[in-house]
Amino acid sequence: MSGAPAILLVGHGSARHPDSAAPILALAEALKRAGPWSGVAAAFMKQSPGLEGALDRLDAAELVVVPVFAGKGYYTETLIPRALGLDGPVTRRDGRVLRLTAPAGCHPRIPGLLACRADGVARSGGLTAAETSLLLIAHGSGRPGGAGETPKAIAAAIAAMNHFAEVALVFLEQEPLAENWPDLLRGRQVVALPLLVAQGMHASQDIPPLFGLRAGQSGPVDSHGRTVRLAAGLGAEPELVGIIADMANQAMRQG
Repeated sequence: MSGAPAILLVGHGSARHPDSAAPILALAEALKRAGPWSGVAAAFMKQSPGLEGALDRLDAAELVVVPVFAGKGYYTETLIPRALGLDGPVTRRDGRVLRLTAPAGCHPRIPGLLACRADGVARSGGLTAAETSLLLIAHGSGRPGGAGETPKAIAAAIAAMNHFAEVALVFLEQEPLAENWPDLLRGRQVVALPLLVAQGMHASQDIPPLFGLRAGQSGPVDSHGRTVRLAAGLGAEPELVGIIADMANQAMRQG
């Protein structure tokens, strides 16, 4: 086995929209080029390559598993560890050390990164952040208790910057529901920012219609008396390469 550590990126994926894997596959290639990892691979919950045998595709004595999800939830806390046979942040098995990080969306640089993106979208429309309402759209979960811990922390961190006129958070699958977004904002100029990594079904089919847009459209569009500009999801951020590398390096420093 190689002496240098390897990274396994785990994404959601989609059997119906296999192109949603593209951002994570691109991240894997960028991490390979950046080094110094012995290997970088991507595996997905809902499409090929799947998680079965994913650890064996990397020949390294130490391997860091990074869930490329926007936040914590049933997938990252239960399904991924179960599928990979991980019993905690550090698992020792068959002479290997397997390290599991928090989801990429939990990194402390994420709120600032998202704020910069939203600011750029506003400025491209000739606006300032101070006259722009920021609408964050997270996936959430229909399971009891939902899955809003990370999105709520991100929204609170951005709101604390006092950069935008207001910050609101909605979910696709839990309250407050995304379809009720007009009731949560006072401003007339809105930047809508999905807290999603992949540009799959949700980003292409579920979110644009909330504002009267079609898949691939970003506006500006007049919707419910507001002018809305739709930004792309987290997976389009080049800075994610550095964030994931930082998470892997931090994991390697653990016992």
